Amino acid sequence: MSDHGGSYTSRRLVLKDWGSEEEVFEFAAEGRFELIRDESEDIPLGIVRDVLWWITPTIALQYAVDTRSQCSVFALTGTPADDVKGIVESIEQGVHPWTLKELLAAVNDARGPAEVAAAVLRAGMGAPQSFDRKFYKVVRTAIRSHDAEVRSAGVWATSYSRWDKSRDLLETTAEADPEPSIRRDARVILEHYDS
Repeated sequence: MSDHGGSYTSRRLVLKDWGSEEEVFEFAAEGRFELIRDESEDIPLGIVRDVLWWITPTIALQYAVDTRSQCSVFALTGTPADDVKGIVESIEQGVHPWTLKELLAAVNDARGPAEVAAAVLRAGMGAPQSFDRKFYKVVRTAIRSHDAEVRSAGVWATSYSRWDKSRDLLETTAEADPEPSIRRDARVILEHYDS
């Protein structure tokens, strides 16, 4: 979670029931949220749905579906920070997204490259906005994996949080990964890292 110029932004709350778009829109309708934006298919970024509502005049709720991680997420931003945090807690109690502990445990419990890669991407998506050593270790371990699918997941996991500390991992990967596609992906992510 972070505080940008007085506006507080929550971490992305990864929903456990991916593809539950109908329930999300029912939730927004019940709350009488004001629709700001509803966009679909930003293919270069892997977003197939991006919706934004005003919950209050100063707090917005974003819902996005990301194809790479196969996650759907909520995030809140606005002022005052305490109000945003209170709404996040209310959503957590009502929707039961993945907790930080569950995201980390899923990586540790995963078996086989495909399952590990999926768990790493999900953890990257749901990681705290500010640097977190446990989540960084997950990404670093993935990027150093012997398996290309897991390394690729680690590289893409950095794109969700964009912590400064991950930049070195990406630079090393962009220069030295044995797979050309992973080197290319690391370069692409680095190009957009500060945007």
